[in-house]
Amino acid sequence: MRDVATSPSATAPLNIVIPMAGNDFERPDGSVKAETPVGKTTLLGATLEARAWWSGAAVPVFVLRDRPASQRYARETLLARYPTARIVWLSEMSGGAAWSAAAGMALVAFPDAPVVVDLCDIMFDCDADIADIFAADANLGGLALTFASRHPQYSYLSLGEDGRMQEAREKVVISDHASAGVYAFRNAAVFHLALAHSLENRARLSHNGLLFVCPMLNGVVAHGFDVRTLPARNVFDVKIADAALAG
Repeated sequence: MRDVATSPSATAPLNIVIPMAGNDFERPDGSVKAETPVGKTTLLGATLEARAWWSGAAVPVFVLRDRPASQRYARETLLARYPTARIVWLSEMSGGAAWSAAAGMALVAFPDAPVVVDLCDIMFDCDADIADIFAADANLGGLALTFASRHPQYSYLSLGEDGRMQEAREKVVISDHASAGVYAFRNAAVFHLALAHSLENRARLSHNGLLFVCPMLNGVVAHGFDVRTLPARNVFDVKIADAALAG
């Protein structure tokens, strides 16, 4: 499948897809998870805008459910803060974050550039230049940001001695390499190859009947590409912190 692995241009922007159509996005009081206060900003601002690859020139694609709370958030916050943003509206719950991300792929601006799928719910530090990393390795098909954990809340990647990913599982602790919720695919074609693999193997790769993004990396490997990890430092997960305080 090397014919779909064209080298990204050094000057090409990244495609950034942010799925926000999950069942936990809207709260009973009409607020949404992305506007959770974090210091002087919000959860979305503290995650997305802190990424090393974020740029004010980006054309992010947000995927939202077509509901009043999300409509209000898009109108009052998203489009005001990110005027170049594109929004995909879903009329119903999707079959998981992999499907929501796939919906966002319909509006990516640069199909030959790398695609970053960012769940934007975990804060971390990372200074990696994702576009440069793909440009330097013609056989690299995917990247995942990871940190050390064995908490069952996370998805996990197992690595070989050479650092290449061997397997990725959703909410199954198969290693100490927990996903920080950010995944990069070489381009739109590799993303869709990975999605097709998840569909063909959904009995093994689904979780609670849903398809998620992390297990899609198995499809990247299955099509002959390498998947590697990048370290996420100083990780802070609002979900885990809130659960600990509530307990």
